[in-house]
Amino acid sequence: MIFPDERPVFLREVNNNMYKVGPYFWAKVSSELPFSILMPSVFGCITYFSVGLNNTAGNFIVFLIILILIYNAASGYSLIISAIFSNKQVAVTLTPVLIVPFMLFAGFFVATSSIPVWLREFEYISIYKYGYQALMQNEFIDNAAFQCYYNTTILHEKPSWDNCGANPTGQIGGMSRGAAMGLLFGLYFICYMISWYILHKLSHDHEI
Repeated sequence: MIFPDERPVFLREVNNNMYKVGPYFWAKVSSELPFSILMPSVFGCITYFSVGLNNTAGNFIVFLIILILIYNAASGYSLIISAIFSNKQVAVTLTPVLIVPFMLFAGFFVATSSIPVWLREFEYISIYKYGYQALMQNEFIDNAAFQCYYNTTILHEKPSWDNCGANPTGQIGGMSRGAAMGLLFGLYFICYMISWYILHKLSHDHEI
């Protein structure tokens, strides 16, 4: 929502050689970095213990890191959209259209095996896929044996808790926690590089 308003000023000042695209872009990213770390961290601190997730310091810290990676990867997507469209109303309108496919084909709402081959690209570049994978790994991989509640009232027996079984592979969904986090960071890095390139190309296309 911010960059479309800054766009005319940015183009005018860059074309007047007041500064280059690189310093502007990285100054913008650096100035927003504390906020990009603080916001998901505050959110994570509130929700983690409210929900009652894995109560260990290591898992909590990794949980916050995963949230920070998800937040910044999503910011990279939004920066690409804001750099492409000069009208912020158009950008806001098209954002759901561009983001929803990543959500639908991330393997969360639709089974991966049911996704057509020609739509698999959305799965592999989806922050939702890698974000959910990393969070699931962080929560459940150290608690491989789950306690499940069996309601046996139909059989007139007392409801009981039992062991649902273990996860001997050390993975959930075929991807390790480190791999999912690494891919999230990769999406974050690639999105920001694409944004930088778009701004660089934009400044050349609007040279006076």
